[in-house]
Amino acid sequence: MWRMRCSGTIWQSDRVWAGARRGEQSRKKNEGGGAMRLSRWLATVCVLALGANVSALESRAVKTATDKAGNWLVDQYNAGTGTFGKAKHSKMPGFTALVVSALCESPRKYREGIGPFISEPVKQILRHQREDGAIALEGTGLDAYNTALCILALKSVENPAYGKAMEKAAKYLKKCQGKDGGYSYDHNAKQGGDLSQTWLSLEALEAAGIKKDSDEYKNAVKFIRRCQDHPETNPDLEGAGGPGSGGAFYKPGSSAAGNTTGRDGRTSPKPYGTMTAAMIESLLICEMKVDAPEIQAALRWFRENYSVKENPGAGAKGYFYYVLAFAKAMTAVGAREFELSDGRKVNWAVDLAEHLLSIQAKDGSFVNTEPQWMEDDPVLCTAYALKALTLCYQAMK
Repeated sequence: MWRMRCSGTIWQSDRVWAGARRGEQSRKKNEGGGAMRLSRWLATVCVLALGANVSALESRAVKTATDKAGNWLVDQYNAGTGTFGKAKHSKMPGFTALVVSALCESPRKYREGIGPFISEPVKQILRHQREDGAIALEGTGLDAYNTALCILALKSVENPAYGKAMEKAAKYLKKCQGKDGGYSYDHNAKQGGDLSQTWLSLEALEAAGIKKDSDEYKNAVKFIRRCQDHPETNPDLEGAGGPGSGGAFYKPGSSAAGNTTGRDGRTSPKPYGTMTAAMIESLLICEMKVDAPEIQAALRWFRENYSVKENPGAGAKGYFYYVLAFAKAMTAVGAREFELSDGRKVNWAVDLAEHLLSIQAKDGSFVNTEPQWMEDDPVLCTAYALKALTLCYQAMK
């Protein structure tokens, strides 16, 4: 069963950028000792008794990993354009925004005054805002996606001067909600809404201060229910029989993980980790309670499909997007420890941090061997991983 430990979000200021660089130089002198300490930490974490406080050494190891990831992202900053990385999609303001928010949310709490790698990208984000409020490049068909990411980045820098820009962007984002309650990548999109964009849009609307009694949240719940394998609350599955798995998929009737065939021979969209986690946080943003049947069914799905090493139901595809969604969902629920369907007790933050540290490159970056959804780009993967590690760090303190 799930054990809830609800606590406030922990944000602690760290050293300023210059001090951090000096600290990194000092660490490089003692790289051998640092490697031994990290190995000892990885061995220790495997035998920790659940419920015990995580030691300061373990917390420091995760903090060090976030510092390395942050340093690497800063090194990818392009001074001439205010962007990060060299991939074609690096020109999109939403991509820049993702890196900015990862840095600003990290334990170091980077801000505009620390260096141009925050202040200049923020200026670029604002320069891309159009009259209709969208913050995006023309003709990409991803206006809502970019706009939502930019709202979250502007929120993360904690500068009240950007309130009006966020409000204007939120007004545009509202236009991207379809009649079924789902959000699409563009207000003119023909493909309809999907759970991924709906989740991102709800996060952005909340960040922009849109009141929770607004129709945007109420209508979104109707759409989200149709993305879950849960006949009790999904009207599309009425009469399907059985409780359903509780997992979620990309959009009503469609899954990026393909289809699955049930015992009754019925073919249905295959649930997978990213969307199940996205559904949980989305419903909580819409002020649904943790004990609601939709959320309990999704948590049951994770008890039966728990993994921090792959995206359950999708394997390596979208792994780093998954770990971000999973860490956000677990943080929103308030669960640190829970019991799996086989009786094992796990601490998600310890498990996830341990695995991410084991696959982090020496330079601090992350990348997926599976290129789908642009995860062959180390800038994208490192931003996702930094966000996930930050949530692990907070949960472990």
